Amino acid sequence: MNAEMSISYTDWVGYAQIMAQVGFVSSTFFGFLLIYLTMFGVTRSFGSYKNFLILFPTVGVFFATVEVVLYPNVYSHNAGYIYYSTARPFGLEKEAVTKLMALYAGVFASTVSILAIQFLYRYWAIFHTTNLIYFKGYRFFIWVFYAVSSGILYGVGLYYFERIDDYAIKYLEKDMIEKYGVDFSEIAGQAQVAYDENGSLRWWNLCNTVNNTAILFFHFSVITYCTVWMFIEMEAKIQMLSKSLRNLHRQFFKTLVLQIVTPTVTLFVPISIIIYLPLFDMEIDLPTGVLLCAFTLYPALDSTVVMFVVKDYRIAIKSLNFTFF
Repeated sequence: MNAEMSISYTDWVGYAQIMAQVGFVSSTFFGFLLIYLTMFGVTRSFGSYKNFLILFPTVGVFFATVEVVLYPNVYSHNAGYIYYSTARPFGLEKEAVTKLMALYAGVFASTVSILAIQFLYRYWAIFHTTNLIYFKGYRFFIWVFYAVSSGILYGVGLYYFERIDDYAIKYLEKDMIEKYGVDFSEIAGQAQVAYDENGSLRWWNLCNTVNNTAILFFHFSVITYCTVWMFIEMEAKIQMLSKSLRNLHRQFFKTLVLQIVTPTVTLFVPISIIIYLPLFDMEIDLPTGVLLCAFTLYPALDSTVVMFVVKDYRIAIKSLNFTFF
């Protein structure tokens, strides 16, 4: 036991910060490249879907920026975890940073929400074209409002349900000092401990798990439903379209398939491990903050998928002499 307790996780923090920087640079470069090509490089009209091709990388760049400003970390210990930051950007007080940590989580949820809306758009574009009117003009901002609302619900839930209380400090502080060399007076963030000293569920903390599950499961269900039905029936539906439009729909479908695999690996799986691990109350000490590295790379991967799969973007990139595509 002593040998285990002597293990330091400070190196993992350094690795995670390097990955955050890599994620910020790559997400900013590929995100703005996608935005530029969408607005000025690609000649084909994508209709209202163009708004998503601008909105999604914009949110991704913002997400990566908040990441590199806060350098959030997660430590999982038995029936608990702590999501925290030791950074004090712009000289902010601890409480302000705590709110920014909730904001970061909210942007994560908004990203998932926008992704689900994109899948819904592509599904309607094939099976219910009349519904696309709900994405035109001012109506598009209704979807933006929905995505922002999902993020607010997620972030506010985290902020209020996982406030660091005395029991969480007692449960995690010793290991935080031994593993990371910090105590609770130095950190801002949120914490969850699933069970109290009597083995009873701490329902206030678990309300956040329920909140997270509801938001993420709903959007993942939308993504899965749309993907499955597009896979089953798309070819028959698009036969009535022109060859050019058939090819475009196939390209966007390939993009969406990659866009469901990529966030599953980089977003849904890591966050599921973090939020559900405490429920099993296993004797573990894990630097689960390393899983956040996947978050930082996702925006860059998503932008790259679009530019690699959709032929119009490859042509536009070649016109810029970006031959690595």
